[in-house]
Amino acid sequence: MIRLPFPCRRTTQATVILVTCGLVAPPIGHAQTVNVPGGLPTHVNATYQEPGLGGWTPDTTGTAQATSGSGAVTQTTTAGTSDSDALETLYQQSWGYAAAQNAEALGVNPSALAATCVVESGCQNLYTAGNGSTITGAFQMSNGTYSQTLGEALAADPSLASSITSGTAGQQDPATQAVAAAQYLKDAATSLQQSGISNPTALDARAYYNFGPSAGAEIATADDSSLMSSYISSTAMSGNNISSTTTVGQWRAAVAAKMGSAASSSILTG
Repeated sequence: MIRLPFPCRRTTQATVILVTCGLVAPPIGHAQTVNVPGGLPTHVNATYQEPGLGGWTPDTTGTAQATSGSGAVTQTTTAGTSDSDALETLYQQSWGYAAAQNAEALGVNPSALAATCVVESGCQNLYTAGNGSTITGAFQMSNGTYSQTLGEALAADPSLASSITSGTAGQQDPATQAVAAAQYLKDAATSLQQSGISNPTALDARAYYNFGPSAGAEIATADDSSLMSSYISSTAMSGNNISSTTTVGQWRAAVAAKMGSAASSSILTG
């Protein structure tokens, strides 16, 4: 006789002999549906490591939730938030993160830079020079303004020279032109502060960027009911689709609509 080490029973049915012992078979797994309260995060909070960008983490949006065993949400944490839709548009460009980092190095809010980029070209690297005009690129700068402000930026932060395209080719390189554009916005902010605007925004600096320092300061401090024709030439008006009856307030509203939430972004970070 064979002695079994634990209680068993012998079952005979036809010619098949089954021996069942005191063992419990593991339960069979079944697919389950898991409900996540509030849904999964819309975006991943990613950390980008690109050549030349160091350990910089760009703004992203995302939410993490902790839940109890019953499925109740016990804690909600925002992983990171972007301060404007324009900045997201800038980040979608292959050169966007480098442009934002360089702007910060100059003390310029990347969201204000992005607002300018969106209004000028939709952050697309357009070639529009010709017919006597040198204005081109994602930030639509003329050769003269580009060269002057790029020189200012490199004088303020010589380390930027390693991340730009030198020479005239830089005018059509959006990452390089972004450095010049950021410096131009910084110049605009300084000028507007001298005109009494303590914390200039992307919208405040728009006229300076588009129409030059003199008209820029006048329009930034003008009443909404004033006519744009009081500050800029008929050529500038026609070139920017501004009618003779357009008021400063109407022009501001149109620009703000293009910039989105970035319109109220401060230009200077410090």
